[in-house]
Amino acid sequence: MAPIAIAARAGSVNRSGSGVRQLLGVSVPVSQPEPAWSGIEETKADRIAKHQPGEIEKAVRRMPTLYVIAFFGVVVLCAVLIIWNTLQVNKLTAERVKLDDQIAQTEQRLIRQRAEEMQLSAPDRVRAIAQSKLGMVEATGEDIIVTKEGAASRTP
Repeated sequence: MAPIAIAARAGSVNRSGSGVRQLLGVSVPVSQPEPAWSGIEETKADRIAKHQPGEIEKAVRRMPTLYVIAFFGVVVLCAVLIIWNTLQVNKLTAERVKLDDQIAQTEQRLIRQRAEEMQLSAPDRVRAIAQSKLGMVEATGEDIIVTKEGAASRTP
């Protein structure tokens, strides 16, 4: 049967301070703790298991996460602001269209009222109403008397 070698795990360290590792009952002095037997390469998992991160390293590892959260927070904030701005623009555009329609209606009403004013104030219409409803007659040169004050009056 072949001899079996037993060694301490790569993650464990001899903390007794003797610097001696035992292999099959034989003490071998070691100046620095070796990760494993020299013929076997240390795996990435072994290196990670050995390394105990400090507070600063933990904070540095958390930094990218904070940056990602902050980045997505800014993106969400920008999206919300763009949507809010779009809604405000749509609201103001609808209000402007409504006011433009009111202006157009008011201008049309003003044109109609000016036409009606011109029709009602036509000289022929005024003359006809004065003669028929008020019994007025057109003045001739004989009806006008000039007084000293310069005021015109009608003779009886």
